[in-house]
Amino acid sequence: MKKKWKWLLGLCFMLTACSGKSLALPEVLGGKRETVTFSDSLYRPDQEFEKISCDVREGCYAVDSEMEAGLLIGNLVRSGQREAAIVADEDLDLDKIFIYALALSPSTFEAQYTQRRMMNGTRRTIFTVTMEDEQQLQRNRVQARRIVDENVSAEMDQTETIRVLHDWLVLHTQYDEEAVALNEEERRQSLAFRASGVFERGKATCSGYMEAMDLLLEAAGIGSIRVFSNTMDHAWNLVSLDGEMRYLDATFDDPVPDQPGRVMYDFFLIEPDTLKQRGKYEFDPATPTTISQTEYEAFFNYCLR
Repeated sequence: MKKKWKWLLGLCFMLTACSGKSLALPEVLGGKRETVTFSDSLYRPDQEFEKISCDVREGCYAVDSEMEAGLLIGNLVRSGQREAAIVADEDLDLDKIFIYALALSPSTFEAQYTQRRMMNGTRRTIFTVTMEDEQQLQRNRVQARRIVDENVSAEMDQTETIRVLHDWLVLHTQYDEEAVALNEEERRQSLAFRASGVFERGKATCSGYMEAMDLLLEAAGIGSIRVFSNTMDHAWNLVSLDGEMRYLDATFDDPVPDQPGRVMYDFFLIEPDTLKQRGKYEFDPATPTTISQTEYEAFFNYCLR
């Protein structure tokens, strides 16, 4: 059964690239330079970001590419930071930056941006992120941590760990067929499209399965990115299995209508070439507002290898 999922984001996240990294940024921005890493992150913990102190709460960061900007914002969001600014040498694709950041986010978020023209004609973009519900996100993380503690043992390898968490999700969740019929505003209010649908109701759509799986993997110390397809109205996970890329779709592994006690593995840790051969998935094409399967996999390799 094709399970519907609509973008419930309604986001206004835009990050405009501006020149400056080669223009002695501390002088342009009026602050000192330092190197920042996100050492607790699952995503390139050794990556060094160039940060310049400025009037923005979290500072100004110099980036070279859409992937670097997406990685930066994803790490900022996951670590609880909610405001920063970005400057870059060349024009970057703003929509791709947003999608890359969303792929790493632990939950749906909204963001606003403001721009200010600097001396020499460059522009700096300040973004402010607002999670849908900060307290709810923290509750979900606590729940995920509890589930990992109760079900995962130190003797398990990564495959066993992922299987246990996949099975817990399928066995404790029903696919919410009624939620699919909700309009956009109702979807924004419904828990079915979030990890809370899994952790609080035991009933969710594919985006809820995907978010919950991501948080469970995070709690187990396993990296994953979130994959979205407008073409399919669907969402799933791209998981790091000992550094190798695997697709995981807990939604399609959960029978509809629900069959208590039954878990399927048709979409469990699938290799990219196998996924392509099946013809089951329809990724979005590479456009100004979407990224393709190739781009998702390149971003995975950038963040998790």
